[in-house]
Amino acid sequence: MKNLKNIILGGLVTGVLLVPTGPASAETKAGNHDFRRNDKWGHYERRDSYHRPGSSYNRRYDNHNYRRDVHHDNRGHHNKPEIRQDFKDIRNARNEVKSDRQELRGDYQELRKDRAELRRDIRNGASKEEIFKDRQEIRDDFKEIRKDQTELQHDQGTLQSARRELKADLHK
Repeated sequence: MKNLKNIILGGLVTGVLLVPTGPASAETKAGNHDFRRNDKWGHYERRDSYHRPGSSYNRRYDNHNYRRDVHHDNRGHHNKPEIRQDFKDIRNARNEVKSDRQELRGDYQELRKDRAELRRDIRNGASKEEIFKDRQEIRDDFKEIRKDQTELQHDQGTLQSARRELKADLHK
C-alpha cells in the first residue's frame, strides 16, 4: 500500500511540473512561421524556405551571386584554339585506349579458344605435329597480348598527358 501511494504521489508531482512547460514549448520564435498556413488555399510554407525574405539562403546570396560570377569568369574558354585542340587530343586518346582494350579482349578470347583446341587435341590423341602447332599458336597469342598491353599502357600515358595539358591550359 505504501508503494502504491509513493507511485501515485510521484506521478502527480511529475505532472504538475510538466504542465506549465507545455504551452511554452509549442510556441515558435517570432518570424519563423513553423508550418503555419500562409495562404487561403491551405498550402504550408517550408521552414527553411529560400523564397521567404530574410531567410538564411537569401542573406547568403543577396549581396553576391556566386553562380553568375563563375559563369562569366569561365565563359568562352572553349573558343580558344589551344583548348579546342586539347579536347580533340583527349577524345582521340580515349578512342585509342578504347580500341586497344577491345583488341586486348579479342586476343584473350583467341587465347582461350587456342587453349581449348589444344586440350581437345590432347584428349583426342592428335599427332605431335598438331600439338606442336597448337602450342605455337598459344605462344603467338601471348606475344600479341604482350604487344597490345604495352600499346595500351602507352596510349593511357598519352591520355593522361593530354588531360594534364588541358588542365594546365584551363588554369592559364
